[in-house]
Amino acid sequence: MKRNALIIQFAKCHILLYAVFLLILFSGISFASQTLDLDSLTERALENAHDVKLSRLDVRISRSMQKRAYSLYYPTFNARWNSEYVKDLSGGVSQVTAVGDTIIGENTMYQNSLSVAASYNLFDFGSTGKKVFIAKKDVDVKTMVHIRQIRDIKIKVLNLYTDILINYRELEAKKELLSLYKELSITKERMHSAGMISKIEMVDEALKAVKTLDAIDNLRLKLKAVLQDLSFYTNEKYDADNLRVQAFEDCGENYENNFNPEKSPEFSIYALEIEKKKAELDILKRERFPQFGLYSRYVWYGQDRNNYELSVKDIRDRNFFVGVSATLPIFEGFKTDAETEKAVLEIERLKTEKQKKLAELVNRHAKLDETRRMYIVGLETQRDMLAKVEKKLSMTGRLTEQKIIDLIDLLNQRVELVNQKFEMTKTVITNISAIKELQIISQGVN
Repeated sequence: MKRNALIIQFAKCHILLYAVFLLILFSGISFASQTLDLDSLTERALENAHDVKLSRLDVRISRSMQKRAYSLYYPTFNARWNSEYVKDLSGGVSQVTAVGDTIIGENTMYQNSLSVAASYNLFDFGSTGKKVFIAKKDVDVKTMVHIRQIRDIKIKVLNLYTDILINYRELEAKKELLSLYKELSITKERMHSAGMISKIEMVDEALKAVKTLDAIDNLRLKLKAVLQDLSFYTNEKYDADNLRVQAFEDCGENYENNFNPEKSPEFSIYALEIEKKKAELDILKRERFPQFGLYSRYVWYGQDRNNYELSVKDIRDRNFFVGVSATLPIFEGFKTDAETEKAVLEIERLKTEKQKKLAELVNRHAKLDETRRMYIVGLETQRDMLAKVEKKLSMTGRLTEQKIIDLIDLLNQRVELVNQKFEMTKTVITNISAIKELQIISQGVN
């Protein structure tokens, strides 16, 4: 029974191997393929990423609010039209009475009025200037947020591209390994037929190819998932089965550490927010002083006891007012005190948040730099191992030609070489990616 099960398992594995071979063969047919490179993907992501678009709109919105703040320097004008019917219910014996701002008339009539009013803020101890200052700083804050979003998108695309490139190279390595395992399986099948090895050893070699095929399927699924994440930022579709991924441009292993956290967008954002909050605190203090304003109003008035149209035709110049007003808050239920205390505490909170963000940024940079150093050391080790494997493979090839060792040893050496090449490629990709991310983080704002 065990013998029959092994035979059936071997047959299934052999069929799978030939199916994979045909798949690889037909996959070589020429189709239009996509070629990905980091620079073009980053450019498309910056054009299409939702966060970048939103931050760009926020800058435009803050500029509109800045224009609104500047409007406080200009006088305001407005016109008002009133048309009403007054019914006297006292039988004509009442007098004209004023109760606060309300005028109670003595006659039944139609009356209309048209007024044009203007007002202008003469002096408010600098409150208006502080409001304009806050609006300007808010534009700067939104600009810094936009710069930070661009930086974060660049890093996100870089990380995604790194994953894509590693998966792509691993897929290439696995396909090459599959071809070698297939050749090993065929060789061991012949050896089994010649009675040189057992059937179990022959089946074990076939299982390596099946496991490699399974690894290829998993890598394709992983590649499709990463490409889907990339599509979220670039708004483009990618075919994982018909794709070419360009390698990183070599940016050198020597990295000049010119990182300055005080030139980061985070530092600028919190510094500007603190300035805004201090300006709000100054406004609250200045609102305790009187505000002086100039006002003017011109009034046209017309009336008629019985006819509405005649009351409209009766409209003529009636009054002109001009005056100066002064407003001084006396008591607002400790509202200003509470808002002042809140502003002071918010300033302290912003300072603490700034320290936290800068500490996180410095820690992130330090981790990346340490990762880069480790990969450089690992890269040297990988290169040394690869050189030894290549030398061993060359010696094995010459010995095989001289019939001193068999073909299986040569194929196993090739398998080891493929694995070692991929490990070195992965190390190089990760090292360059770390250097590029360090360069992005180190780019200061102007």
